[in-house]
Order: sequence, then C-alpha cells, then structure tokens
Amino acid sequence: MILTCTACTNGVNSAGSPCEVCGGDGEFSLLDDGFRNTQGQWPLQGVLWDKALTALEDLTSKVDDVMDKCNDIKEKLDET
Repeated sequence: MILTCTACTNGVNSAGSPCEVCGGDGEFSLLDDGFRNTQGQWPLQGVLWDKALTALEDLTSKVDDVMDKCNDIKEKLDET
C-alpha cells in the first residue's frame, strides 16, 4: 500500500534535506526500509484504518448490488 509520507512535505524534511522516511519522493510503502522511521503511529494507524474500512464499505456496496440482482432473478424465476 502506497501512502503519502507524513514526515515531510513533497519529499523534503523541515531541514530542507531529502526525507529519510520516504527517500525524497513524498510517498512510502509499508514494505519500505524507511517505514520504521515513521513517527506518529496513531495518525498512520488512522490512515490505514480509513483506507481499510473505505475499501470494505465499497466491497459491501458491491455485494449488496449483486444480491439485489440475484433476488430480482429469483423473483422472475419464481413467477414462471
């Protein structure tokens, strides 16, 4: 999962140097070596939970749509 780096602004830290967390590109993956340097665990956990729950909500909505279509098909089959 790619996230916007919370330790810098556009890949530059407050000292004007390339960010050590993201390597200077402004984004990082949870698998990047610099991820362990990330500060502010709570905001990051909030971002991750938000992404996970948003994806789950989207999936639930799609499943509901499929179930509605299946129920419509069942009703038509029951009519015959």
